[in-house]
Amino acid sequence: MSGASPAFEASARLVGQENSMMRSTSTASPFFQLAGVLALLGTMWSADVATAADGSSRVVGKRVLVWHTDFDKARAEAQRRGVPLLVHFHASWCGPCRQMERDVLTTRSLASQLGGSVVAVKVDTDRARRVTSRYRVRLLPTDLLVTPGGKQLVRTEGYQGLASYLPKMTRAVTAYRAAHPKKPAASAKPAVDVTAPVALGLSGFSPVTLWTRTKWQRGEKRFSCRVGREVYHLASAAELERFRRDPLRFVPRLGGQDAVERVETGRRVSGSIRHAVFYDGGLYLFGDAANLARFRSSPAQYAVAAGSVDNTGSRVSGPVGSASSP
Repeated sequence: MSGASPAFEASARLVGQENSMMRSTSTASPFFQLAGVLALLGTMWSADVATAADGSSRVVGKRVLVWHTDFDKARAEAQRRGVPLLVHFHASWCGPCRQMERDVLTTRSLASQLGGSVVAVKVDTDRARRVTSRYRVRLLPTDLLVTPGGKQLVRTEGYQGLASYLPKMTRAVTAYRAAHPKKPAASAKPAVDVTAPVALGLSGFSPVTLWTRTKWQRGEKRFSCRVGREVYHLASAAELERFRRDPLRFVPRLGGQDAVERVETGRRVSGSIRHAVFYDGGLYLFGDAANLARFRSSPAQYAVAAGSVDNTGSRVSGPVGSASSP
């Protein structure tokens, strides 16, 4: 642990003492060994965890809690969404940090309660000294819940079990949301209006041409077909016939809604043809380039959690060519 600050060296000594006590206890009694195995199995059964390309972890389910690893990006997202920032300070050498990772951070309970309500980030104290110093972290693990503006709402130091950690964070998040109800902003992406009249699907571009040739081509009104509340224009009579045989194969998944917004905020937000990508044989639309990039970093988790597919492992294609200049 060379190069660590004196404060962290003191914390490390405490961690070493705790680990020694745990080892001696488990050696003294077979019961404790069995209890440890059962606890580990319980943790494995309680969560279905996946890892994103940037190293962040998440629980796959109806609500997803994405753990970022870049503090500045996570803070910017919290400010954009107007939600609290959940910060977990840890280090690779910290035993209680690893235990808390297993017992708390990757559980379904935490994801179901906080997913969509906070932006979560893990800060490695050995790599992010500036952030660690700013929040005066002296003991690991340390967890903070702060407002988008940086005001501290909750602070815990040392190992926290789920029974203690979850109520503290949930109460603080609930209180924050009650005190800061979201107001519709002029720049906010509009939610899908289910009462809206029939709209022109894909802004008039042919979904069959896009699906078969990855090309944005205008369809013709005489070759049109209605699916739900949208009318699609096809480029030829042959395309129209193919579209009618299996329309759901060609229309955007999730009805054209942004999968990232749907999973992380629960909002039904219309995607744009300017931000489109094919995944698992289907077309996905997003409200902005940032959400498109987030989907591409971990498409299976977003697609499954949003309910558009029921399997993983498919390959996401490159972005669909720009339709900004039809």
